[in-house]
Amino acid sequence: MNTFNRFIVTTLLVLFASQAFATQPTVTKIERTNVTTITVTYDQGIKPSPDPRDPIDGQLYIRLYVGTTYYLGSPNEHINRTPTPVNPNDNGFATQWQWEESTLTTIDNDRLNEITINLNSSYSDFASSDGTTPQNYYINTFSLIWQHGLTITSTNTFPANEKAASTTHTLTANDPAATFSITEDTSSFFSLSGTNNNTLTFSGTNTDYESTTKSYTVKIKATTGDGDDKNTTQTITVTLNDLNDETPTAITLTGNRTIAENTNTGTELGTLSATDADANDTFTYTSSNTKFTIDNNKLKLNTTLDYENANSLNTTIIVTDGNNHTFDKIFNFTVGNIDDTAPTNILLSNVNLIKDQPANTLVGTLSASDVDTNTPLTFTVNDTTNFKIVNGNELRTNKSITTALGNTININITASDNTNDSAPQPFTIAITTTYIAAPVIAQFIVTQGENKGPLISKDGGEVTVRASAGTGTYTWSSDDFSNTSTSKTFVFNPQSANIGTRTITLKVTAGNFSSERVLKLKLVDTYPNGRTDTNGNGISDSKESGNSDNELPAGTNKKITSPGSTRILPGIMGEDSGQLTLDQLKQYRVANHLSDYTKDTLATGDIYDYIVEGLRATGDSTQVIIQLATLIPANAVLRQYSLATGWRNFVVDNNNSIQSKTNTSNICTDTSGTWQTGLITGATCLKLTLKDGGENDADGNQANGVVESTISIATPVVGNDDNGDSSSSGGGCVYNPNAPARFDTVFILLMTLSAYYLIRRRRRFSY
Repeated sequence: MNTFNRFIVTTLLVLFASQAFATQPTVTKIERTNVTTITVTYDQGIKPSPDPRDPIDGQLYIRLYVGTTYYLGSPNEHINRTPTPVNPNDNGFATQWQWEESTLTTIDNDRLNEITINLNSSYSDFASSDGTTPQNYYINTFSLIWQHGLTITSTNTFPANEKAASTTHTLTANDPAATFSITEDTSSFFSLSGTNNNTLTFSGTNTDYESTTKSYTVKIKATTGDGDDKNTTQTITVTLNDLNDETPTAITLTGNRTIAENTNTGTELGTLSATDADANDTFTYTSSNTKFTIDNNKLKLNTTLDYENANSLNTTIIVTDGNNHTFDKIFNFTVGNIDDTAPTNILLSNVNLIKDQPANTLVGTLSASDVDTNTPLTFTVNDTTNFKIVNGNELRTNKSITTALGNTININITASDNTNDSAPQPFTIAITTTYIAAPVIAQFIVTQGENKGPLISKDGGEVTVRASAGTGTYTWSSDDFSNTSTSKTFVFNPQSANIGTRTITLKVTAGNFSSERVLKLKLVDTYPNGRTDTNGNGISDSKESGNSDNELPAGTNKKITSPGSTRILPGIMGEDSGQLTLDQLKQYRVANHLSDYTKDTLATGDIYDYIVEGLRATGDSTQVIIQLATLIPANAVLRQYSLATGWRNFVVDNNNSIQSKTNTSNICTDTSGTWQTGLITGATCLKLTLKDGGENDADGNQANGVVESTISIATPVVGNDDNGDSSSSGGGCVYNPNAPARFDTVFILLMTLSAYYLIRRRRRFSY
């Protein structure tokens, strides 16, 4: 290798080594060194380096932005700037380069403290002493704070109470000579006052924290002159404080509003809560009724409740918030009944028995009081040798009673509600050789002012009840009215009684025999305007064609007739008619808290309810003739109803009978057509013979000269009733007086199975 070649190789090696170990210039600092000056510092000196590919040299390519806001350049474009060196060496290399950037004024106006810069020097515009181009400087931030400009130094937020008349905030700047002004106030709640307008006042009288707006803003400008660095702005936000200035608007009680009687004192009944527009408010609760107490927000029972004393109660709950605002609400509670009381006051409708009568002779009907049981009571007698209980409440003889047993027999009767048993109550049965009639209680005459009849009102004043009865001792009593009387007249004022059916009992005693009759009155708040009841039979004159005592309306152009010597009245369950609907019967049961004995009448048709009074003697039989609203269907059965025992079949014996007949003219007198025994299909007239105190007398089988009767003509229905309840009170099945002809379900099923069998058999033998 000659000398020239060695020189070439050595030069290349030196150049290679110098390039291999050279480092790129790196930006170590970017800063704002004056109001509009940006200075960039490198770790080694650089200077413009011409590039044959780019005739322009010595430029930096820059983007300035915050988020998506670009103050210089755009996401896709750099802006070129030509910087000048700071203290370059003799060869023109300098570590600091700077340029003037007017954009900084705009950035100052936006009150920015820092900004992101992209600085690109990769186009060979600059190079170090060893020829290396500077590195690019991407996505870095540098401070823009320049203390030589005017700034507002007071805070940009302050609180104010809602509805406060005024709240002040002192404005300050880094130059005490600054003067303040409002440049934007959309609410018009702000004003300036004081030295250089440095007191900002917020007038919040019309503000409300409970509205949708909970803060307000105002833009303030500070100025000391005309230059950009002598003006600045600040947006100030006022945040409302929530005051306890609202009143509670609701109280809620979560819990069961039914309280079982005998519930332990202190039992928690529910949790109270209040509705108040003020957030985080506190509440206290009080009760107006001392039967309740409140522990924090827990409502508790403060006494023992008794359903028989009161079946409902209420209290006013008052809630008070943290600023003594109050709200109150009434809460109603129901007292639940439990069976905790045994039956009392057992009554036997008759205690006289004629000797040598056959076994199964009815002595009398039993009843008792039980304040917390609606289910039927059961009775037992201690002397089962001579007596027995039949149909739940009938005392009958178990054998023929003779005077060999003595003139009297002492027995004890016990009543049970299936939970509690009464104390045994003694009765003396008198045995006589002949029948002695008890006094007849023929009629009650009820008057209240100018009104007559069993419909009375609370605001109508005193009511007078006069009895038409035989000679004897009179004893009036009533659980509904506190008065008593021993004359033929009973006077009372119904003002304090509850509306509904109210009762008065009259007992007339002559010697060893007595009769008893219960008068049932309908009590309303106010007597119907314009209603008149001339004959006092309980039916408005507008509902009956005349005032005959022995005729009773029973549907359109229909009536029930009793013998001319008697008086016929509608039963207490109906309304201006002797015809009764099933709904009326049910409503009466519910209103008077009676046991549900109406189940097996869900499919019944016409019901007739009436009272025949004024019989010649107790124990007599009487007749009624009914013009039927519906023709008697085939296979009909006559059913009778008692409030005490429910429905059962009408009893036919020597003293009670059923007759019917067809009359196209709808005349049901004895002279028109022939009466036939029993229920005749298609008949339009029905005649019943009823014995006072007999099996079909619904007033408790009492022989008192009055017969009460509720009957219905019904057709037996196979299977359950509409509600799926196949049970019935007093025996028998469910009846339907208007049941259409139908195929029996079992018959249809058998026919279907037979047809299927024949088809299969035919196919089998066809092969």
